Amino acid sequence: MDAYAKDKTLPAPATSLSLEALVPYVRGEKPIVFTAERERDIKAIVKFVTEMKVKGIIVGGQEAWKAADELKKNNISVIYTNIYNLPVREDDAYDSLYEAPSKLQQAGVKFAIATGDAGAENRDLPYHAGLAGAFGLPPDDALKSVTLYPAQILGVADRLGSIEVGKMANVVVADGDILDPRTNIKYLFINGRMLPLTSRHTELFDSFKDRK
Repeated sequence: MDAYAKDKTLPAPATSLSLEALVPYVRGEKPIVFTAERERDIKAIVKFVTEMKVKGIIVGGQEAWKAADELKKNNISVIYTNIYNLPVREDDAYDSLYEAPSKLQQAGVKFAIATGDAGAENRDLPYHAGLAGAFGLPPDDALKSVTLYPAQILGVADRLGSIEVGKMANVVVADGDILDPRTNIKYLFINGRMLPLTSRHTELFDSFKDRK
């Protein structure tokens, strides 16, 4: 496409909307998301990203902390999805996956925490971050790992991720630490509009709570 734009004597490239959608990623204008868990695979992705001069984000990242120096050097972020998983090696410490976000934070790697699930498990997202906070991740970073940091990694921090003038008014009001399962949510605002805190779960609870 670039060559044809400069020299119209060349054959006109065929139009392909699906391939054209990939152009910003090939040019390094937008990040490519890679799913990887093992250190060797993550280092292979770092090599690919640097050689191809593209941007990359690691999703999964079970052993990302082992490649932290390479990730930081090449500005590759990690969306960590292994808080609730079990260690994969028999000689791994029981808390190895809980501690991984704190190790990434200490190494200066940009990271966020996700559940790795596209469905109902997302409701546990605050508790994934809370568990990481109980195993070395500073409280401020634990909260930012599910608010500001993912917004920064995905390039939408100008609109989401923190309470600032000019951003979308997505606000949760709680009676305690929002990363603590004992905390109750009192109010929820999406884009400045207060939403009711009702769901199928609350409706079922109200229907059966007085039965004996």
